[in-house]
Amino acid sequence: MNRQVELVRSLVVSFVTAATLVVPIQAAVTTTALRETVEYVTKKFSREAAEEGTDLLTRKVEQLATKHGDDALVAMKNVGPRALRAVDEAGPRGAEAVRAMARFGDDGLEYVAKRPKNLELAAKYGDDAVEAIVKHKEVAEPLITEMGAAGAKALRAVGPQEGRRLAMMAADPATAAIVRDPKLLDVVARYGDRGMKFVWDHKGALAVGSVLTAFLADPQPFIDGTRDLAQVAGETLVNPIVTEAAKSFDWTLLGLAFLTAAALLIVWSSFLRHRLQLRRGPR
Repeated sequence: MNRQVELVRSLVVSFVTAATLVVPIQAAVTTTALRETVEYVTKKFSREAAEEGTDLLTRKVEQLATKHGDDALVAMKNVGPRALRAVDEAGPRGAEAVRAMARFGDDGLEYVAKRPKNLELAAKYGDDAVEAIVKHKEVAEPLITEMGAAGAKALRAVGPQEGRRLAMMAADPATAAIVRDPKLLDVVARYGDRGMKFVWDHKGALAVGSVLTAFLADPQPFIDGTRDLAQVAGETLVNPIVTEAAKSFDWTLLGLAFLTAAALLIVWSSFLRHRLQLRRGPR
């Protein structure tokens, strides 16, 4: 029994000793990272850093890192003391501002951290919205606001040219309904520039509901060129005409005409046989 008590006591002492050693090591790492960040910022952004002063700058960076973690240090290295002001102005969206500046530097500062509407979109739709905003600048905000998460994912997947085309289709009453369809936005998100280029090139045909439905059901063959959208459009136009013609046709009249033709054919055949017999004469 005494041996078991001693064993437990030894384990507890070892655990406490290890824990007391870990805390100073972690503190040292944090202090080192903080010092390196302040030194880097002071050299790279000397004028702005001088306005703050080294001691004040150090305290502010430490507070920022305590609240937002390593992203805060990366943001400071990317944009300097401007990150501190941007986070203060972002208020409750400070975390989104820090992440945008850490990932995208000056673009994250200018197009996300400094713009309240874009910060709201970043908070709501996450990294998809942030990357889409940085990539497409002013084009992104109204589209993501209108189209939500699906719009953010689609914009994130395409380059500037296809992003502008998406915006143009959204602004055109003739095609707006197409690009508001979450299923179509999902196609753009999956196939990127290729998918959006196909939609742009065939926007007229896709405005027909049944053609759009066929495309969304299996878009890859159309995008790859192994299936022709024009054929689907042609079938869509012809089939209703044939169906409607069949519905409106007077089948009773057709039946009477057929019977009349058959009766005339029988009479004519009988007449021909009778003439043939007359020519041959009596046997």
